[in-house]
Amino acid sequence: MELVYYKGLKDEPYTTAEVIAEFSGVDLDSINRLTRTHKERLEKFGKLKYSLKVLEDKTDLKSVLSKQRSSKVWKYNERQATVLITYLRNTEQVLDFKDALVNAFYSMKQELDQAKLSRELNKRANIDLAETIKAELPNDPHAYSNYHQLAYKCATGLTPKQLKKAKGVNSPEEALDNDQKERLERAKQHIALYLQDGNDYQDIKKKLLADI
Repeated sequence: MELVYYKGLKDEPYTTAEVIAEFSGVDLDSINRLTRTHKERLEKFGKLKYSLKVLEDKTDLKSVLSKQRSSKVWKYNERQATVLITYLRNTEQVLDFKDALVNAFYSMKQELDQAKLSRELNKRANIDLAETIKAELPNDPHAYSNYHQLAYKCATGLTPKQLKKAKGVNSPEEALDNDQKERLERAKQHIALYLQDGNDYQDIKKKLLADI
């Protein structure tokens, strides 16, 4: 179980009541009760979010189908989690968890900052490639799609469509780690330069595979 999670680059890192319970040694019911009791205070630092976890209730053995009920899994941003854990008794395990959680949030923010920087660099490279294709191949309606796929193939070994399917994401960029994002940027820059030099698709493909 990770200490800190995030959905996308635009979302805040968060931890959950289950994580806090697991690593602090405090039972989940107590964490949930603290959350409800101090909900107004916690929401001074942002709206409290939650997901629903489906729980099976199989107490009715006569029922053919299991009844299902759901439970809230509270999610806390960094400031909410910091406030919440101040309400816990400072056992040695809780103190160790506090240290680990601070480090986890810090590391996650560093990772996200790097990812955002890579995304911005990729965005700029993508604009440059799009402009180059528009200038060099104005009559080829498939040029951008072909070179976009080639850049991904050289950076990751997979096409954008294959990446989305393999990682279960909506955008191929979401499936990339920071190293892959940097390789993708370089691939797009190379393609733009090769196009400006008058190379065709097959020549660019050979050169790109040799360079990356």
